[in-house]
Amino acid sequence: MLELLIAGMRRLATKFRLSRSRATTRRFGRDLHVGSRPRLWAPERLEIGDHCYLGHDVCIETNCRIGRFVLIANRVALVGRRDHEFRQVGVPVRFGHWVGSKRTPSPHRHDEVAIEDDVWVGFGAVVLSGVRIGRGAIVAAGSVVKDDVAAYAIVGGNPAVPIGQRFASATEIQLHETRMASGTFASSERGFDHWTVRPGQE
Repeated sequence: MLELLIAGMRRLATKFRLSRSRATTRRFGRDLHVGSRPRLWAPERLEIGDHCYLGHDVCIETNCRIGRFVLIANRVALVGRRDHEFRQVGVPVRFGHWVGSKRTPSPHRHDEVAIEDDVWVGFGAVVLSGVRIGRGAIVAAGSVVKDDVAAYAIVGGNPAVPIGQRFASATEIQLHETRMASGTFASSERGFDHWTVRPGQE
């Protein structure tokens, strides 16, 4: 009984945290988990697909589109690379034009981070706006991602560079895609042992 009560409180906490997010357009899928102390803000839109996990202290401060089955670890930051104008002669950076201004909209107001389905972004990684992380990719902990990441690539470092591949062959990727598409998956706030994990058949 206590376990069910705790699970219910976690679901309510996620709903509350999503309700405090700030963006003109907000779209959130089902079966989401958002950890404690998130910062969820964008000048225009926040979109998070089904079955995603956002860890503790996640910071989103740019437009973003996050696909399905995405795992974003603790202390990951998705941030704008051109949020403050720093080239205005005679204007201190602190007072430079800000991307969130409604009075004088920034030309970079539409910049975003796009994360496709089935991606894992590791602990403490920073992803800059203008980046697309391809389907099935993995970003190593502590990385700074300033360029696009190919599908099923593993990247790491500052700046992040390819360091491996998630699967050994195109055949494995195709099998993974097929079994994922026809599978049944659902998390539970009661913990991993209560999840539904049933990959489909070939």
